[in-house]
Amino acid sequence: MQPVAAVSLVFTLVVGAILWIQVLRMSFAASSGFGVLAILCPPIPLVLLLADHRCRKTLLPLVLMVAGLSSIVALYS
Repeated sequence: MQPVAAVSLVFTLVVGAILWIQVLRMSFAASSGFGVLAILCPPIPLVLLLADHRCRKTLLPLVLMVAGLSSIVALYS
């Protein structure tokens, strides 16, 4: 694995974990059922939270960072 891909992979994992924690926090703030859904299948609450304007300001930059960094990992590995 190239050094660029290795560093990008580490940053992808860290930002992805931060994104998941934010999705969990916002989901449990909405309702406990929504929070359990976020634990079991995170993409569904992520898409539903991105529809809300207040949550989009927080989540969209993290989603774009994970997508960009993971594409760098895919290109250089």
